[in-house]
Amino acid sequence: MLSWHSSKFSSAALIFTLTVPSLVPSVAFAQTQGATPATASAKPAPLAESLTGMAKAEYEAGRVLYADGDYAYAILKFQRAYELSKDPRLLWNVAVCEKNLRRYSRMLSTIRRYEKEAADMLTESEREQAREIIKTVEAFVSELDLRVNEEGAEVYVDDELVGTTPLAEPLVVNVGNRRIRVTKPGFKEAVVTREITGGGTVVIQVELEEEVHRGRLIVTAGANDDITIDGKPVGRGRWEGWLPSGGHSLRVTAEGMQAYQSEVLIQDDQVRRIDVTLNPLPKSSTTTTVLWIVGGAAVAAGAVVGGVYLFKPSAPEPTPGTINPHLVQLSLGGRR
Repeated sequence: MLSWHSSKFSSAALIFTLTVPSLVPSVAFAQTQGATPATASAKPAPLAESLTGMAKAEYEAGRVLYADGDYAYAILKFQRAYELSKDPRLLWNVAVCEKNLRRYSRMLSTIRRYEKEAADMLTESEREQAREIIKTVEAFVSELDLRVNEEGAEVYVDDELVGTTPLAEPLVVNVGNRRIRVTKPGFKEAVVTREITGGGTVVIQVELEEEVHRGRLIVTAGANDDITIDGKPVGRGRWEGWLPSGGHSLRVTAEGMQAYQSEVLIQDDQVRRIDVTLNPLPKSSTTTTVLWIVGGAAVAAGAVVGGVYLFKPSAPEPTPGTINPHLVQLSLGGRR
């Protein structure tokens, strides 16, 4: 026999014994201590005898783990045996392990399943025992009525996924300090911590906020300086506002001043400050420049013309000859 005695139950009405004969090969089924031998003899064969194959092997492994105090792995074995055999008596074993791990909300759910699925196998005394257990465990849990403004959000209690909104029914959570986390892609994560006292209903409203990737930019320039962001005029002298995260083009201009232009990186939820001081344009005369260019062209033209005359050979003097008219004009190429 395995008994459950908890110091948390102060009155005699709340101190009770859970008999778990399915963990003991000689007893077939969970039964009230006051059950008569005739009633017990009408029960199905013990699990150790009725189970076969892998279901029996998993059940026996669960018993060993339970005896070693490894309740978490014992649950896995009993659950596997239940999946293979569909024998609801194994749910009682699972419930006892969950009680030892203080997983009261899970235990409550399992006992309710046990009460429903094993209804045809229970005596009235055993049904009453199950009801008393449920009533007692309900003092150690609360219903959590979680209301979320977005559908399709995942709900976690103490980092364990328990459902997706909208929830079909209120959650059952253990007493103590519970952490409720709600997440959905494209929205900021919402986390609520609440102290659960047990024995009632707790209503929590969660408003998910859409996630926006943006940062704040503050630009300070001269009083008459025009500020342009991404090609769009946004202000003069000073501008402050939100921009999507990423790169942006900042340009500051003013008459008679050199323009300022820069790429600005905006990061999520950060503030970027930029102070801009424009410099005057360099002093220069366009007239002088034009004259210089024109004068330069004139000088160059003169040089070309002069060069032509400078390097053009002069006509040679006539050379005396013996043939009439006794004068010969030679070519520049010399004699032929």
